Amino acid sequence: MKKIFLLTVLVILIQSCNSQSKNNIEKENSSVSKPFDLNNLTFNEDITDILSAVNLSKRDTLKNEELTLIGNERLVFDSKKLLVFNKINLANKNSLGTNNLMFHYGKVDPEIGAINNEKNNIIRMYQINLFTKSESDELYNNLNLLFGKPKNLYNLGPVTTFLWINNNICYYYFIKDDDDFYRVLFVYKKTDREWINFIGYLGFDRGNLKLVN
Repeated sequence: MKKIFLLTVLVILIQSCNSQSKNNIEKENSSVSKPFDLNNLTFNEDITDILSAVNLSKRDTLKNEELTLIGNERLVFDSKKLLVFNKINLANKNSLGTNNLMFHYGKVDPEIGAINNEKNNIIRMYQINLFTKSESDELYNNLNLLFGKPKNLYNLGPVTTFLWINNNICYYYFIKDDDDFYRVLFVYKKTDREWINFIGYLGFDRGNLKLVN
């Protein structure tokens, strides 16, 4: 009886150690590097950890009425602490608007459960909204330098879109250069194809993204 008890305790200790090791590995993989840079995100990061890394919180979000996907929440910021892509600071504003960053992160309903494999508070997509030409041109040039020729290019009137795919991450850049100058970059995992419908619902894709493998 004593041997059985000792064996049971040993098994529990081993399972506990394995679980702790796994949690430590996941935490290490999802850690937020400093200085903060959007281009370093792997989409395993917790939104709270990201904000803590730049001394911000969810309370610092801007008011925004855009909808997000079921199973996801969103926060919007115009802080220069967050608006950094590959060491380029994109924070600026003009009469058309203020450049901002929107994080879409998992929010699992306790009754319904996960809908698209989302996890609570884990980043699933980010969206950079730009109104200033200088920063938007700099971002576009940077994307070209980082990833080379886009996998897909689409042009219709004043609208041009570019899609780069690197390390299973999609970088979809929308350009509108008429009187309503506006540019936006969507970044998400290639496997999370539900974001394609979301981007189309917002009016930034006319079905072209669905054709790209």
